[in-house]
Amino acid sequence: MKNVALILIGIMLMFGCKKPPQMIKESWIDKPVSSWPDFALTNEISFTDTTYYDIANSFLVNTGFDTIGVSCKHIFMVFENQLGLNSIDLGNEFNYWNMYPKNHKEKTVTIKQLINKNPNEQIGQFNTLKVRDWIIFKIEEQNNQLYPLKIRYTPVNSNETVYTVGWGMMQKDNSKPALIELQCFKNLGDYFYIKPLKTNTHPAGRSGSPVIDKNGYLVGIVSGQEGNLGVIGGIKYLTMMFDKYGIKYNNPSH
Repeated sequence: MKNVALILIGIMLMFGCKKPPQMIKESWIDKPVSSWPDFALTNEISFTDTTYYDIANSFLVNTGFDTIGVSCKHIFMVFENQLGLNSIDLGNEFNYWNMYPKNHKEKTVTIKQLINKNPNEQIGQFNTLKVRDWIIFKIEEQNNQLYPLKIRYTPVNSNETVYTVGWGMMQKDNSKPALIELQCFKNLGDYFYIKPLKTNTHPAGRSGSPVIDKNGYLVGIVSGQEGNLGVIGGIKYLTMMFDKYGIKYNNPSH
């Protein structure tokens, strides 16, 4: 019995001390921001009677098996108010949705399908959308001029520094997306609260921007603002959508 107990303790120690896989830094993350690949995008969305130009932000994601497009679900609040849509479904009047870096439409990808389309999912208000603020797309074909972000599957920790990259409504220089340094205030799983480390960040219009960690991996999507805190949609809901819609992804921690 003593030998069995020692073996069990040894097994527990072996698995208990197992470290999570090390994240390898993206090769571009230590370069000047001006040298980073194009991964922050904006949207042109066309319906029969209305076309939205440079609305919100978007980006591409590398699942390890495929490239998908991503933007914020609460963009449907605009479609609800102006077009009368009432669910997460682009409807019969939809024409096309293009994603591209602002001012560089020659680097466009076109979406093929809204993967998590759901005519039974009501749009709702922001306080219900923040827990599910991801829309994901199949794209027509990959554009090698654009860089799909790799995913970090471990949660963001309290006080961890992360970065959002995208365009805002009050941004004076639109030649490049703005890089904003943020600090995680509290992580609630489906989303986490952040506070900017500078005061003049002007959050308006940054919805849908990717949030990356210090290694250049995707950790969230800019969702909205509650008081002085920003709301970031977490990776947890994204992987739930992957599982629900049969999207293969490479999670090294599994």
